[in-house]
Amino acid sequence: MMDRLSDSARLALIHQTLVHRRHGIITSLLEETEHPDARGLFVFNALMVDVKAMMIDPSRAKANNPTSDRASLAGSGAAFDRTSALWAAFGEAIERYSAAAHFDDQLHYASETQLGEMAVKSEQFVLFSPEQYQTEHFEFAAPDADLVRAWAPALDLANPARETYVPAQMVYLGMQVKDKREIIFQSSSTGLACGMDESRAILSGLSEVIERDSFAALWQMRYSPRKLLITNDTRAQLLPGVQRTLDHPSLEVHLWDMTTDIGLPVVLCLARSKTDGTMSLGASAHLNVEQAINKAVIEAMHGYVWGSSILTAGTPLPERKDIRNPGDHFAYFLNPERRAAMDFLFENPATIQSSDPSLHQFSDVNQLISRLTQMGHRALVVDVTSEDIATLGFCVVRALIPGLHPLLFGTDMMSLDTRRLQGIASYWGLRCVPQANSDPHPFP
Repeated sequence: MMDRLSDSARLALIHQTLVHRRHGIITSLLEETEHPDARGLFVFNALMVDVKAMMIDPSRAKANNPTSDRASLAGSGAAFDRTSALWAAFGEAIERYSAAAHFDDQLHYASETQLGEMAVKSEQFVLFSPEQYQTEHFEFAAPDADLVRAWAPALDLANPARETYVPAQMVYLGMQVKDKREIIFQSSSTGLACGMDESRAILSGLSEVIERDSFAALWQMRYSPRKLLITNDTRAQLLPGVQRTLDHPSLEVHLWDMTTDIGLPVVLCLARSKTDGTMSLGASAHLNVEQAINKAVIEAMHGYVWGSSILTAGTPLPERKDIRNPGDHFAYFLNPERRAAMDFLFENPATIQSSDPSLHQFSDVNQLISRLTQMGHRALVVDVTSEDIATLGFCVVRALIPGLHPLLFGTDMMSLDTRRLQGIASYWGLRCVPQANSDPHPFP
């Protein structure tokens, strides 16, 4: 039935189905007041039912993980048209709801040793260094190949016939486990994607994993990226709202290219006020560099509106020791005295044109998967669509690319496993992986 509806009728039906104060997946949908520095930007915040609270098993362990807790309780969307902003908010809420709901009959219990080649081995993921595991009170367990744990069936996009399993704790948000040693990594929303087209959801999930790999490497190595210069042809393909933002008299808007050896265009945007402490970073990876620019700018302005509301409300900004979740990372940098930590972004005088061939390497997701395979990386997805969401025509996936570097949240929380950083450092022209940046990152 959904396929036969007009776009407006489909959106109305989704709104009616999802939003209800007492028994909706979304209990409250709020539209932000238009910000004077972001004219034409629509922002919606979706407050969600706490699905995990209904699934708690007191006999099972759960990581004290404010990152995944926050992610599964709210969704938000922004766009330069109201309809797209609504879809974005619904999509984020749906993906987080689906990833928070999981049941034992979806999982397979075995040890890594028992699964053999069907298991994606823990050493294939960038987790933590041996030194970190030896640190007293380190919150994550070193992987144990003989520990019976929950596994989720995954699709290997380069080899669909291959039976593949990944640790379920890395798939589902804030998952409760039978043994606390199953908790080997921070649970976050990275790689979650929702869509009514499975192929688009897969591309979106893979792109986000690549985007986070790039930014995590940039920040951890204090790499100063090339400034991205927009050609006239590129500018003509950008959204009108994005064009207006780039020319806004009250804003500094900076664009950088942080594409890695993978070759998928990754754009970083910084938007900050010329008059107060409001600032925000946005980033995006996409097959099309124009779309990457659009999304990076929209994400930066989405955060800018959020930051302005925090400052206007007089909400106390967190101290470094109190940083626990993405919101804390973001709010920490609303204090202008902390901006110096981002000065390294401006140190590289090199530039790259948006028309550069290196930013136009892929025409479809299959080419991206082939590139990852050539590099020795596996592109994996787990279908986490809950049954109720599937009836609405949505597909929700968790994308994983073992071997890419993770972006983590919390005071001094980062991976000191440098295997992936070594390859990126070489591609970016660094002689070696420098000492890790000790400043918390500003990524929301």
